Amino acid sequence: MTVTIASKAEEIFLSSKETQILRQRILLLLLNLIKQDYRDFYTNCAWGVPLWTAELVGLLKQNNPEIALHLALPHERQDVMWKDSMKKRYLKVKLQADTVTYVSTPEDGFSFRKTAEFMTNQSDLLLFYGNQGYFTYPFRNRMDIIEILARKKHIPIRYI
Repeated sequence: MTVTIASKAEEIFLSSKETQILRQRILLLLLNLIKQDYRDFYTNCAWGVPLWTAELVGLLKQNNPEIALHLALPHERQDVMWKDSMKKRYLKVKLQADTVTYVSTPEDGFSFRKTAEFMTNQSDLLLFYGNQGYFTYPFRNRMDIIEILARKKHIPIRYI
């Protein structure tokens, strides 16, 4: 079975202590999902929960060779504006991934929506970090679309 991991990017406002607690919670969720026979994990590797989860799946793969990490990236230049330390983590995750799919080549205005559609088309479950059912910003964050698509496709959503 397949899980997609996404977020509304609300985690970027957490303190370092809150971030540490969230990462531990995600690790426990991943271990529980593996026990429930989820084997394929998709993420777009955006900074925050998607990247952190990809890092954790990469670590778990070392002792669980039956699980797979799949990256569905919106475009090849996703990390162009990231700090060097973030880029290094991103590149390490890309090397650990079983598959890397660039959904839009070249980048276009619909890259993030296409990525959300691609991932929900693969998924049996959406693991989602963010407040359920409403937007926390005055504009729609690009990842909110994945929650909407999962609901339309009747994919269960587990909120972190």
